[in-house]
Amino acid sequence: MTCVIVGGGAAGLQAALTCRQYWPDKPVVLIDAEQEIGYFRSLIPQFIGGKLEEEKLFFWRQGTDSLFIVKTGIRVNSLDRASQSLSLENGEKIEYERLILAHGGRPNMPGILAEQSCKGIFPIRDLTMARKIREWLKGHSEVVILGGSLVGVKTAVHLRQVGLGVSMVVRRDHTLLRALSPQAAQWIDTHLQRMGISLLFGHTIEEIMVKDGSIQKVKVGNEWMTCDTLLVAAGAIPDASFLEGSGLLENGELVVSSTLQTRDRKIFTAGDAATISTSRGEKINPATWPHAVFQGKLAAQNLYQSVPAPLNLLTWINCMDLHGLALIILGPPVAGAEVITYSRESEGIYREIFIVDGRIVGGALVGDISGAGLLHALMITGEKVNLEDLWFPHKIRCIRPSNFMKQRSRAFILSQREMST
Repeated sequence: MTCVIVGGGAAGLQAALTCRQYWPDKPVVLIDAEQEIGYFRSLIPQFIGGKLEEEKLFFWRQGTDSLFIVKTGIRVNSLDRASQSLSLENGEKIEYERLILAHGGRPNMPGILAEQSCKGIFPIRDLTMARKIREWLKGHSEVVILGGSLVGVKTAVHLRQVGLGVSMVVRRDHTLLRALSPQAAQWIDTHLQRMGISLLFGHTIEEIMVKDGSIQKVKVGNEWMTCDTLLVAAGAIPDASFLEGSGLLENGELVVSSTLQTRDRKIFTAGDAATISTSRGEKINPATWPHAVFQGKLAAQNLYQSVPAPLNLLTWINCMDLHGLALIILGPPVAGAEVITYSRESEGIYREIFIVDGRIVGGALVGDISGAGLLHALMITGEKVNLEDLWFPHKIRCIRPSNFMKQRSRAFILSQREMST
C-alpha cells in the first residue's frame, strides 16, 4: 500500500524523503499543484530582485527511485476517507494506506484584488509567479507592495537595492505585525525608510486605475500613486477546499494534535496547512521554513508508530539580513509577558525578550544578534532563567547583576565596554 503526500513544498517534500528512508518498502506518491518542487521558497525575493539565479533556488531534483512517484501540475479535488482515496482534477483516483496533508496555502488577495485581472498585479508566493514578476520588472520600475509580511519586507529591500522605486502599503501601524512588537518593528521601518522605501501605514488599496489593460495607478487613502507593478504580500490562506465534507476540518481549520495527527489516525498534517493544538490549549501555526521541514520529517516518522511522537519544537525563529541590518526573530509578542529590552540607537541595536513564568517565550534581536543561539536553546528546553544570573556570550564576557538597570526594561547582552571586567 502507498504513502501519499499532498503538497511538494518544504514540509511535503521532506515528508516524502523521510518516508522513503523510514519505510523503504512503502511506495510514495507526492502530488503538487505546481509544475516544479524542491526549491527554496524563502529565497524568492532574492530571485525576483535579480540577486539569485534560478538554478541556485533548487536543493532537490528527482532521481531514479522507482518507489517515489511525483505528480506535479495536478490539484486534488476531494478526499474520501471511507475508501482511503483522493480524486485528482485529471480524473485520476489515488488510494492511500497513510496520508500526509502538506498542501500549504494560497495567496491572500484582499479587497478589490480578489477579482482584478489587469496586467501588472502579482502575488508573491511561488516560482512560477516569481518568474513572471522578474520578467515584468524589466520594463516597469514603480513598485507598490501591499502587505507588511516578511516576504513583503524582504522583496522591498531587494528591489530597492537594484534601484526600483518601492512603496509599501500596510494595513496596520507597522510592518511584520505577526512577528515583532511595535517597538522592534520601528527599527526595521526606520531602516526601510532610510533605504528610500516609502511606507504608508493604516491603509489598503482602495481603487486601481488601468490603462491599456495594465495597472497604472493605485488609490491609497485620498491619494493616487503611480504604480506599474503591484506585488501582493498579504499572507497566505490554507487551501483546504478539497477537504470539505471530509470531517477533518474544525471551523475551516485543519487542527491537529502535537503529534501532527488529524482526527483520522491514518492522516497526518505538516507545514502551513496545520493548526497545531498544544497541551496548553493554544492553537499555533509557526509558518516558517525550518518548522515546515521539521514537521514534514516528524509526520513521516509517525505514520506507522503505535505511539506517535509529539512535536517538541514550537519556536518561531527566523533570521535574515536586510541590506546590512541583521535581524533574528525569536518569537512574536506574548500577551502578559514581561518585556526585557536593551537599545543603542547610535549603533542601530535593539534587543528584546519576552518572559512568562521565568521562561523565555520570544523576542527579537536587531542590529546585534550575538547570543541568539543560547536564547533559542533556552526557549527550546523551557528552562527557567534567573535574570540576576543570566549571562550571554558576547566577546567572551558576561553580564553581572550590577549591570542590570532597575527599570522594568533591563539591559541584557551589553556591549563589551559596558560589561564588568
